[in-house]
Amino acid sequence: MFRFEKEQQVWDFNGTMIGGQPGEYPTVLGASIFYNKHEVVLDDHTGKIDKPKAEALWNRCQELSDMTGIPHFIQIIAEYGVAFESYFSWFDSIDNKTAFLMDSSAPVALAHACKYVTEVGLANRAIYNSINGSIPPENIEALKNSDVDAAIVLAFNPADPSVVGREKTLVEGGVAGQTKGMIQIAEECGIKRPILDTAATPLGLGSGGSYREILACKAIHGYPTGGAYHNMTVSWTWLKRWKGSKKNPSKLAETLKGKDLYTEQLLHHYQGGMDGVIQAAWSAPDIGCNMIASTLGADLIMYGPIENVEAMITAQAYTDIAVLEATRQMGIECKAENHPIFKLI
Repeated sequence: MFRFEKEQQVWDFNGTMIGGQPGEYPTVLGASIFYNKHEVVLDDHTGKIDKPKAEALWNRCQELSDMTGIPHFIQIIAEYGVAFESYFSWFDSIDNKTAFLMDSSAPVALAHACKYVTEVGLANRAIYNSINGSIPPENIEALKNSDVDAAIVLAFNPADPSVVGREKTLVEGGVAGQTKGMIQIAEECGIKRPILDTAATPLGLGSGGSYREILACKAIHGYPTGGAYHNMTVSWTWLKRWKGSKKNPSKLAETLKGKDLYTEQLLHHYQGGMDGVIQAAWSAPDIGCNMIASTLGADLIMYGPIENVEAMITAQAYTDIAVLEATRQMGIECKAENHPIFKLI
């Protein structure tokens, strides 16, 4: 656990505080909704969704946040501007307070989202995801002309995944022809609440730098920091084969063939039979990768599909309690009355 000499900034999103020294505030979780092939999406072009089911998903996140003290943002994903409009309208109709990330691989859709949230008065809750080396001039202008003042600022450097390379991206640029650092671009776009993303990269391709960059971001810049560390497991080919799919049988299950006595005893300890064993083997690193980041001081954990909240919330509450117990010994005092340590201990 760490206490940073650099003054740590804290951003306020309608009462959800993010940033500060480790232990001062609970870690904020980001749950993804309307992602590719998400079952609640009926038409990804128009943004037609199964509203009751989508609302049930978000209500459960809020319920668990209230129970544990671990707050949530929602990460809204769309590839079309009109879909973003539909999703934002729906979310505002069921929750008029929580901040939301605007996430898309389509720059045109993100530019449209900036304009739309400004027109309808939602910009103070919107977080642009993300300012990175590939951001086109049109999106820079869209941000400048909008009222959006919060953004994920990505430290991704495909040529150099080391901490030095990631910091170069943030401070100097040089990625995809950018002549300015991502932090400078964010400032020029009017971003007053930047959240630095350490850019989770696959195992074997700089994953360690993703974690070390948490310390660098906090120590050098003092801004709230985090990332989507579950992308490391999603991109881990061996683990995907170990889990298996509808088309490819689980390698884990194959290794248990002929081990009848072991399997019989194993299944006494897992609900759901072999599927439960396989899910546990997948979930352990999928959730655990985030705990490493939290221990190193991450303020925002974007954990992927919203359905993962059940496993994520308990793991995060545990980690936040342990971190606070450690940092209290360094003179850090918790500033959140609803921290998990007060709710669950």
